[in-house]
Amino acid sequence: MQKLLIIFALSLFSIATELAHAQPPFDAAQVFEWWDDGIITAEEADEIFSRLEEENYDEACLLAEVYAQEPCIKPTQTKSAILTGSVQKVPTIVPHGNVSWKGQYDSEGHLKKHREELQLQFYYFKLRLGSQELLSYRRDNFEAYFGQVSTLEFHSHIPLDTLWGAALLYPIGKFRLGAFLDTSKTFNAHVTFKPNRENEIGATFWKFSDAGAINVQARTTLGQISAWYQFGQDRPLVKIQLQSEKKHLSWKTTAYIHGDSLPLGLNLSKGIAENRLWASQTVNAKWPEALNTALSAKVRVLSPIASDSVSARFKMTLASGPARLRPSLSVTCIEASNNCNTTEWNGTVESAWEPFSFKAGTDLRYDRTNSAKPPKIELGASYRSSHALAKLSVAFPKTNPSKGISVQNEVKLDNDWLNCNFVFTFKKTKSQSFKPNFAHILTTLKF
Repeated sequence: MQKLLIIFALSLFSIATELAHAQPPFDAAQVFEWWDDGIITAEEADEIFSRLEEENYDEACLLAEVYAQEPCIKPTQTKSAILTGSVQKVPTIVPHGNVSWKGQYDSEGHLKKHREELQLQFYYFKLRLGSQELLSYRRDNFEAYFGQVSTLEFHSHIPLDTLWGAALLYPIGKFRLGAFLDTSKTFNAHVTFKPNRENEIGATFWKFSDAGAINVQARTTLGQISAWYQFGQDRPLVKIQLQSEKKHLSWKTTAYIHGDSLPLGLNLSKGIAENRLWASQTVNAKWPEALNTALSAKVRVLSPIASDSVSARFKMTLASGPARLRPSLSVTCIEASNNCNTTEWNGTVESAWEPFSFKAGTDLRYDRTNSAKPPKIELGASYRSSHALAKLSVAFPKTNPSKGISVQNEVKLDNDWLNCNFVFTFKKTKSQSFKPNFAHILTTLKF
């Protein structure tokens, strides 16, 4: 298995809560856990990391739900919401903002990559330098951008390439008109009709140096559907996100569908680009509160461009009981195309006694040809308050401490002027003594 990266992130200044980014739906430590447990591959982890880095949390959630088959609750406020003015603050001419530094280290302590970033707000202007070079202006739903314009500034449901140029979005009643021009003479014209808060439909015409394309996207209470068609190609690229949440039954459908060739201008994750069909379906059933029981079924389907085969994975989960003692059991068919020769069984018991919670679980992977492998056993405890979290978990991958053991410690602090998040994982194998496996450190000073 490839070496896990050690993440070190240090934010030097952070003020003005209206500028603060929405918290991601999950952090790097969670992605590392999926990767280390074999739930996702190294390439899939890189795809999720890249979306978190771009702050495209909607797409990061989508990747996590399809690859890890784990539920993902998106933040209520995203960078897009901030930029479009869903959170209106009284402007001030006094400049304020934050500057941050982030770096990634490997397990030997070598710096793999780093990033510095400056954000500054004054009056209706915002300046961002570092991961994105962008000057923006927003007032009364009027938006103007100059610099590296990306997916969120374009209000695009489908991830786009970051382009150097200028964009303008102008509201007229229930319509929003927009235009963009970049340094390579890429041009777009945009119109959106929003009859009410829940429904919206829009169309964008794109003109690249070598091709033209049209993008249509619609949003309702049921979800979003987008289509991107490049003139001359045999079929469009379609993205579907539909969901329904009722009291006792909910479902969610996610899919990307495209042909063998991809349109220009899109920034699709590698897994999506390599599969003609990239989809998942989730169904959750909840029994009345008196029974405290929930049943969920998830299926993932991938159809590689390079072959005519279809890869599918199924997962069933049953959880029952009150918070004081809630057991759950899940079974995953790793690959349905080979008659589910390999299955993974996971059983956990959780107990919450505020402010403490405890968890014990075991994972067993069964292969019909090689029988069952030694199970993985994990024990954990945590303490949570309004301003702090302390969590410790110990895992025995081979069920024998002399052969392998993993210890993870997580500490979070959050108050009016300081936010810290420390995650450390150490591993021991039969041939190696305890050594750091990865660490995630995030510190934010608020002024």
